[in-house]
Amino acid sequence: MRRDRKLPAEKAWMPPRRRLIVCWAILHDQYLVRIAPEHFTEYHEPLWGIENPRLLATALAFGASIGPGLILGIVCAVAGRRGSAKKVSPRFILLGAVVVVCSVELVASGSGFWVFRTNRTFYPESWFPDETLPIRITQTIQITSYLASAVFSTFLVFAILRRRRMASSSREES
Repeated sequence: MRRDRKLPAEKAWMPPRRRLIVCWAILHDQYLVRIAPEHFTEYHEPLWGIENPRLLATALAFGASIGPGLILGIVCAVAGRRGSAKKVSPRFILLGAVVVVCSVELVASGSGFWVFRTNRTFYPESWFPDETLPIRITQTIQITSYLASAVFSTFLVFAILRRRRMASSSREES
């Protein structure tokens, strides 16, 4: 039996996957701003006159998470819930998003630690606005975050589709 429940206004505006992505982006940028405040104050466009680096990092993280978080949410919802095949639970999708966020942060922070230890990066020098170690660390973490997010999010979508296909095939066999 299906129960229709109305979501509170804040949940309708920002579902759990979206809140997860926004919170992760804000926390992620909060440790970056402590490594290199100039990453946000010098190498980003001014935003609403915000001068405090931590507040600026928070605002930029919120803004930067809107596009990727929204796209991931839509793709996961379509992959897991549309059509006539057996649906994947929202809980499975949320758990998958948690795994994506944790995996991305592990890889990204690991890349920054590697730059810190070796003073070398594995991206082209033209991708860095200056050659100081703090900027090389934060920029490496940011680039790695975006690339790893794309890779791990793709794995999540395939995992959702696979689970859905397996559930549908087991339903047909019954």
